[in-house]
Amino acid sequence: MSIHIIVPVHNRKSLTLACLENLKINGDLQKYQVVVIDDGSSDRTVEEITTNYPEVIILRGDGNLWWTGAMALGMTYAYERGANYFIWLNDDSLPAMNTLDLLIDFLRSHPNSIVGAACYASETGELVETGFKGRQRIKAIENELVEVDGLSGYCVGMESSIFKEIGAPDAVRFRQYAGDGMYTLKATRAGFRAYILGNAKVILAEEKDPIHNFSSYIQKFKKYTFKSIFWNYKSPYHLPTQFYYHTYKYGYLIGLPLFIIKATSWVISFYV
Repeated sequence: MSIHIIVPVHNRKSLTLACLENLKINGDLQKYQVVVIDDGSSDRTVEEITTNYPEVIILRGDGNLWWTGAMALGMTYAYERGANYFIWLNDDSLPAMNTLDLLIDFLRSHPNSIVGAACYASETGELVETGFKGRQRIKAIENELVEVDGLSGYCVGMESSIFKEIGAPDAVRFRQYAGDGMYTLKATRAGFRAYILGNAKVILAEEKDPIHNFSSYIQKFKKYTFKSIFWNYKSPYHLPTQFYYHTYKYGYLIGLPLFIIKATSWVISFYV
């Protein structure tokens, strides 16, 4: 079986190296093919990986791939080389021992599926909601299997048949945020099934930003300007991304009014 772990990175050398070291300790680095997509890092990420983890394949970007473009590049590379399964892995996500094995075993016994790990915040140990069903955000406790419409991309496994059927994630409309959820939603709408596997566990080293609560977000980042919050791909409240997210997820009839209401409330909250 050809299994590729795809890790998009950009200027987070310490996190990236910790992620790779965790894979090495768990035996995953030796067992699976790891592909790092470095999107124009300037902090010597590539040099450190090459020195310390020579078995890792490195693909290079120029800083314009963002998360979704990097993941699309990695999936395309793996698919063209005969990958049977992909594992998305963010570099701030540290799988527990055997977690990736559990995901692959699940996929082998559940054809045409996508499966995500249960994720825990490193500082609090709190279980994070990493899936959604309709407008409800979902999580899975230990020994629980929960079916969802879509998944966050922290640590997600899928069959290559999904890529063959629906192509790569949309790196034009969802460059940084929502690329994971909208891709997995596209897959479930195409007839594939998505789950969170509670026994597969991941620690999130950088899950700190309250991106689902606008008031908390702007309180934490008071130095941010209007442009940096609403017109920057690094922000979860980038308005064009939010427009595409709402209209794709809910359709124009519901999504457009919902987007207008939310965007208006965010702008008012920003100035109040």
